[in-house]
Amino acid sequence: MISSKTMNIRIVLYNMYLFKKNCKDTLSMNTKGFLNARYFLLFTILFLNYGLLCQLKLDFETPFPGSVKWEGNVSHFKISPEGQLQLNALSAGESSIFTKYKIPPDSIQIDLYFKLQFAPSNDNFGKIYLFIDKATETAANGYFLRVGENGNNDAIQLWKLVNGNSTLLGAGRMGAVSGDPADARIRIKIFRNGRWMMDSNYEGNNIFEEDLEIFDPAFVLPDSIFFGIYCKYTASRADKFFYDDIQIKTIEKDITAPELSKVDVINENTVMLTFSEPLDEVSALQRTNYSVSNSLNNPDQIIYTRSVPHQVTLKFDSKKVVSGILYTLNVQGVKDRSNNTKVLTSTFFYAVKPGPGDIVITELLADPYTGGEDFVEIFNKSAKFLKLDSLILRNAQKNESRTLRTEFVLFPSKYIAISANIQFLRSTYSPPDSAVLITATLPSLNVESGNISILTQLGNGSLITLDSFDYNEKMHFSLIDDTKGVSLERISITSMTNDPNNWHSASTLSKYATPGYKNSNFTEGTTASIDGIGIAPDKKVFTPNGDGTDDFILLNYKTDKAGYLATIRVFDAEGFPVGDLANNYLLGTDGSIKWDGIDSEGRIVRLGMYILHTKIFHPDGDVKMFKSVVVAADNF
Repeated sequence: MISSKTMNIRIVLYNMYLFKKNCKDTLSMNTKGFLNARYFLLFTILFLNYGLLCQLKLDFETPFPGSVKWEGNVSHFKISPEGQLQLNALSAGESSIFTKYKIPPDSIQIDLYFKLQFAPSNDNFGKIYLFIDKATETAANGYFLRVGENGNNDAIQLWKLVNGNSTLLGAGRMGAVSGDPADARIRIKIFRNGRWMMDSNYEGNNIFEEDLEIFDPAFVLPDSIFFGIYCKYTASRADKFFYDDIQIKTIEKDITAPELSKVDVINENTVMLTFSEPLDEVSALQRTNYSVSNSLNNPDQIIYTRSVPHQVTLKFDSKKVVSGILYTLNVQGVKDRSNNTKVLTSTFFYAVKPGPGDIVITELLADPYTGGEDFVEIFNKSAKFLKLDSLILRNAQKNESRTLRTEFVLFPSKYIAISANIQFLRSTYSPPDSAVLITATLPSLNVESGNISILTQLGNGSLITLDSFDYNEKMHFSLIDDTKGVSLERISITSMTNDPNNWHSASTLSKYATPGYKNSNFTEGTTASIDGIGIAPDKKVFTPNGDGTDDFILLNYKTDKAGYLATIRVFDAEGFPVGDLANNYLLGTDGSIKWDGIDSEGRIVRLGMYILHTKIFHPDGDVKMFKSVVVAADNF
């Protein structure tokens, strides 16, 4: 019987013969000579491609042992639900399996992933036999990796076997596999002159760092050899060894240019670039290969470290990266170690911790519907990109705090709602797709009244309060009998947080809450002139019917100094008193006072025109009076 290898080679040679025969009578001698060279090239490519079939590839996508012939303790292993080879022994002991394969004909590349779901020791460790000429270590020749030993200096070790005697050739980064879990994705390149290069990634992804390089002048391998896995374990570790993505093949020519994987702004002078593969050092250090928009231009310094060859740090010593600006980075001329290059473009920004005045609380739900959770909404009133990670949410009355853990960055003039159950918020209040909601636990909030505060920690460890809201259910619209599921919305971003006139129930149209987007009661702020009190011309008509739309008017004020006391009385068109909005109410220097159309008897006023008579008095003797006309209307 003809072997499959022989048959494949015969097919290749026969196809070459037919191709040459068909061209023979139509080509000149020069062309024939060129064609002969092409035949040789074609034959070489086809033969090498056939050689590539002689590699080992184990991805464990089928039940174990599958189509691969294994020797040893095969019954001690299985395929995990995640599609990885997993040790599955019944008790403490040692287990090993081996499979035979043919070595690639040229320089060799080995890729593999392992995970030991524990901190290794001499009682619990693993070996990966890369090349071994017997299906047992005793009296064998070859090479293996060892993962695990006592102490905290565990590293991936490369050992050589000669007649069963092992010699340590080198080790990777000290302590890299000493923790729980001990895992890594590694790539080893072995050249026929005996040079070994091992690159590793201890986070399990495919961005590798140089980890080990050794030279073994006595390196030689037979054509056919074993790959194997060995596990030594106690009973509690008998199912904690995992292996995946094992491949041994000829080193392939790198024709892929490096990509820009990540851009991190470290501080206002430093930007770190992470590439998809190690870079050529000369091109990586060329300042003019990097250019940034918005006047940053070329960096003043480049920092490149051979131990982390896929990262480059740009230093802007004479300029600053400003939070609030979106920058565009262009990279041109940076090469990998195979001389591949391409033009790369990426945008980035500088996110900073919020400081005083940067964020305000804009909405609160403290009495959710059954099955829901409280939520608090905050707004970025600064021009900066704000990092929300590690913000502290506190109920100051209960001294109860929760720390926010998120990678989210809040852009200028944007809202974000925070709740333990954002799915309930989405299904109940139907916010638009642009609304931003994140999941986090809030401190417990009382229904009737309470506090929610936002704090941040300074570099010296001290805490500062960014905003604090003392809420009360009486801030809701008085015509709403049941405020369950109804949020309190901030009316003005610029007015004081704890001014009761700056809060109102969310509108009916918004289903009584607007989590993660602009409030239904939002206003741009006061419109009165300095040392004046009045109502914006386009806001003099309101509809106090309880539908949540234009239910109130705002009497805006700006004074020339602090300390004024205000008395505000409401009269109907015939001059009869309707009620008092304020009686010796202490004003700030600017703000608003809200009237929701309710008279002194707690009833909604009739439709018509009303006059707001305001008298302000200052302890130094200044007295001023103002009149404002408003119209209570209805929707038609």
